Amino acid sequence: MKKAGLLSILILLHTSSPAWAKKNPSRPFGLPVAVILNGAQVPAGTYELTCETQGSAVRVTLSKDGQFVATAPGAWVKTGIKYSENELLFRVNPEGSKSLIEIRFAGVARAIVFDQTNAAVHYSALQH
Repeated sequence: MKKAGLLSILILLHTSSPAWAKKNPSRPFGLPVAVILNGAQVPAGTYELTCETQGSAVRVTLSKDGQFVATAPGAWVKTGIKYSENELLFRVNPEGSKSLIEIRFAGVARAIVFDQTNAAVHYSALQH
C-alpha cells in the first residue's frame, strides 16, 4: 500500500511540473517605466528575463540580482514584422498605472503577448 501511495505522488509531481518546457537562456531586460505584470508591481530598471516555452505557450519570469520579481503566462504570436529593436507595449490603466501586455524582440517576427483574460477594460466616450 505504501508503494502505491508513493507511486501516485511521484506521478502527480511529474505530471504537474513543466519538465517538457524549454527554458531559454536569460537575457537582460530593461523597463523604462514601472509596470504591472500579472498583478505584480515592477519598478523601472534592468532585470534578467527568462522564458519557458511549450509550443506557443510561454511563461516569462523577471529576476533582479538573483531574486525573483514577477512571472506571467503568455503566448508567442507571429507578427509578420521583424523588429529592428526590442519594444514593449503597455496598457494605461484607469488609475494611470501601466500594464505590460506585449514584448517584441529585435530580429524576430513574433512577440510575447501576455494573458489578459482577467483584465478589466474600461472605455469612455468623450463629449465635446
